[in-house]
Amino acid sequence: MSAGARTGEGPLAIIAGAGQLPAEIAAEVAGRQEEVAILPIKGVANADFSAFRQQPVGMLDPNGVLAALGGLKARAVIMAGTVHRPGIGLVMAGYEAVRNRDEIRKVVQGGDDNLLRGIIAFLEDNGFPVLGVRDVAPGLMAQAGLLGRHGPDEADWQDITSGQKALAAMGASDIGQGVVVVQRRVLAVEAAEGTDNMIRRVTGLRRKGLIGRLLRHGRPAVAEQSGGVLVKAAKPGQDFRVDLPAIGPRTVRLAREAGLGGIAIEAGSVLVVERATTIKAADAAGLYIIGVAP
Repeated sequence: MSAGARTGEGPLAIIAGAGQLPAEIAAEVAGRQEEVAILPIKGVANADFSAFRQQPVGMLDPNGVLAALGGLKARAVIMAGTVHRPGIGLVMAGYEAVRNRDEIRKVVQGGDDNLLRGIIAFLEDNGFPVLGVRDVAPGLMAQAGLLGRHGPDEADWQDITSGQKALAAMGASDIGQGVVVVQRRVLAVEAAEGTDNMIRRVTGLRRKGLIGRLLRHGRPAVAEQSGGVLVKAAKPGQDFRVDLPAIGPRTVRLAREAGLGGIAIEAGSVLVVERATTIKAADAAGLYIIGVAP
């Protein structure tokens, strides 16, 4: 928390992008009998917030956001949901009145994570502490154990263990949050393209019949058809306000298309979006989802 941060007596304010996550967070907070308010981003947020106090804000109107938070006397802020990154020109036009122009340019050109960190710094510099999903809605994070009907077999556990070791080794280099492992061999590593596109790369390899050629051991003929696991975990020192590892229904669909056998996620550190829908989809696809200890 910044030195200038204050603790208001009002609600937790959720700056909401697209998707169901902001509503899921609000429901968990309200379920604890804590006050919550939604600041839906105009033209972006699309969930049903009718059960909550709302005050729409513009993505490129920082003064409007501050005014809304001040009017609410918000005790803290959380940013949740999907927002497509605007171009530098739009961000510069919106924020130049409240931040140094050179500083804005450095923030925007530094990548998505850097942009989010810049927004967090802006909010906290103006007195509003920024929290992460894990802080305010821990029930949305993966717990240890199976999340559906299906479970890993012994070979799957070997793949999961290999994936965890690979992610631990990658963590020191801040490379990514996910890997795909088949027959104890890491076939794909998440890079800047994100988890979804990493899985799509595996789908392409499998459709071209290339996976068997990449394996050092096992039965390539079987591996070409199915098998393997997506392993996802937080990076060491992860700032959970900026880039929270997550899976959801789309992850399950892509894993099925890639012929994977399941998904293993770090308990307590990976968000499960639309949990009921995600588990139902995995059960229908014959995939396992399991929360594993770090």
